[in-house]
Amino acid sequence: MQVEAWNSVAQQINFNLEVDQLSFRQHVAFDSPILDYGCGYGRVCKVLLEQGYNNIIGIDTSPEMIKRGNKINPELSLIESNDTKTKFLNNQFGTIILCAVLTCVPELEKKEKIIAEIKRILKPGGILHLVEFCCDSDKTFKSNFGITMHHQKPNELINILKSFQKMKCEIFETETMNGQKAKAMSYFGRLK
Repeated sequence: MQVEAWNSVAQQINFNLEVDQLSFRQHVAFDSPILDYGCGYGRVCKVLLEQGYNNIIGIDTSPEMIKRGNKINPELSLIESNDTKTKFLNNQFGTIILCAVLTCVPELEKKEKIIAEIKRILKPGGILHLVEFCCDSDKTFKSNFGITMHHQKPNELINILKSFQKMKCEIFETETMNGQKAKAMSYFGRLK
């Protein structure tokens, strides 16, 4: 089970995929209610807080990740959410971030459920910022931490996001947590 695997590495893992901070500031108002969906230990929430955003909530399915985040950054609002369906209200957030979340979800059906939930809790016209690893052909593999990962082709990620109007999308070179060269996609979209 993925949650157990994440719990087992929560204290030693350090994520490295970055959000596009410059574009984020251009597209997202500082007072926008923001959700970091799949926040891990709150690394992206902390970065945004330091940028001046103060209405941020992070959720993750791993209780150990949330525990770590609350210990190292008690000023953050990080909560455990153990299901694809969250307890948030319809249209509650102006902005939602998915940073390396779909990479950790091998099943297409579950990815589609995550996107459906994001659509439910994102305000009409709200912004989704997605940053995901991608590759030229689908690839499912076990990470060095023993967690099943799935890298998709960029056009498959775009297809999952068909409910959003693309504002910006770029592919860039980066590294995985174990230092391997990889491609990633940074995407900003507005909910139609």
